[in-house]
Amino acid sequence: MGKSRKQVREFNAAKEAVEATKVQLDTCNDAYTSGAFKYLRFLVHLLAAAQFSYGIYFHYFRVHWPTDLLDEDELKARWGGKFKYLTFLDVILQAIYHSLALLNDLFGDNKVSGASKSMLRSARDYVFAAFAFPVAHNVCLSFWVIYAWDRELIFPSALDAIFPSWLNHVVHTNVALLAIMDLFTCFRRYPSRLAGITGNVSFILLYIIWLHIVRYFSGEWVYPILEVLPVYLRYVFLALLVGFNLVCYLLGEFANKVVWGPEFKLLNQQKLKQG
Repeated sequence: MGKSRKQVREFNAAKEAVEATKVQLDTCNDAYTSGAFKYLRFLVHLLAAAQFSYGIYFHYFRVHWPTDLLDEDELKARWGGKFKYLTFLDVILQAIYHSLALLNDLFGDNKVSGASKSMLRSARDYVFAAFAFPVAHNVCLSFWVIYAWDRELIFPSALDAIFPSWLNHVVHTNVALLAIMDLFTCFRRYPSRLAGITGNVSFILLYIIWLHIVRYFSGEWVYPILEVLPVYLRYVFLALLVGFNLVCYLLGEFANKVVWGPEFKLLNQQKLKQG
């Protein structure tokens, strides 16, 4: 039995809607994967990877404690060195992320699509969501809030002579600014909430365990603020660190949905019409 005219019209309308959605996605991808936008994304990742890599080099090899603090420095360096600071670990994380994103720009996939078959892109998206964005904002916001309250608790004035201002902004400010720029230039699907939060919370809990290992062997807390807080407030502070890192994760997830809302809407329409 043949189809009725109504069924034919409905079929043709559905087919046209699918084609229209495909054309819109193709238009998005033409703008997104070529031309000025493509070079802007590449430039962001290139400059970020170079900046953070140089920041790691300068921080590790050129920033040294004054000679009158050498004994204390030697004691501290024996247990963790600069790797005990979340700031230093974060700048390493940012260098890794932006290098990974740069490799994806060169060899991977940047299309607006429902699912990526590129391993580079999948790794880039997960590292950004679970680690790079939330840790960068945790470091930036917590550092500058404590700095404004009492800088001696987080970055004593004695460090001004040995820690240049530009490096301070690279490791405490630019980490967040470049993560935001990346958010606006890279389309990504966040991982499942469970997978993302598991990675995020695991990272910060491992860092807190590392703080206690350093405290046990060196006899001193990494950050002066942990020395002055009573025991119960110290663990409230550490719990807030975990909670704030989680808030930063959810903030990144929300911001990604807002920034790329039109593209997600098109992808959902395509999925529904094809289904």
